[in-house]
Amino acid sequence: MSTPLRLDHNFFENEVRPHLGAVLLQTKLLRPDQLDQALDAQRASGKRLGETLIALGWLYEQDIARAIAVQNDLKYIDLEASSVDPRAAARLRPEVGQELCAIPVRYEGDGLLVAVGDPADAPLSTLVAETGCNVEVCVGDPSVILNAWRRLLRGERP
Repeated sequence: MSTPLRLDHNFFENEVRPHLGAVLLQTKLLRPDQLDQALDAQRASGKRLGETLIALGWLYEQDIARAIAVQNDLKYIDLEASSVDPRAAARLRPEVGQELCAIPVRYEGDGLLVAVGDPADAPLSTLVAETGCNVEVCVGDPSVILNAWRRLLRGERP
């Protein structure tokens, strides 16, 4: 029985917006054989690669969020170490924030810093239209973003 051909992961290294798998290989969070297995599992499950890697137990949510930040040339924010300004968060309706997995963190300069779980799910144009502000996007852990909304909605300080 022959060994299936491995996808040439080096092919994707020089793309303008690298694939998440390429970022994870470059940062040494995954080996090529692990990426191949994860891509097979992803195709079978229909989930996103990051979700698949977390489900396999190979990476943590924070690893994926940091890689998505690198992939999109954005800052990563650890919302467990950086508090959310409730006045800033109030610029986005909670139902929209939860749907987009996005939360305004603080006012910065003439706009808002907004943490998103994945920029592909929270288009900048939508965030600007919904908040009525200039927006700078950064990437945070999706579960932490949603927990911050839950705390805000309960009247707690996120």
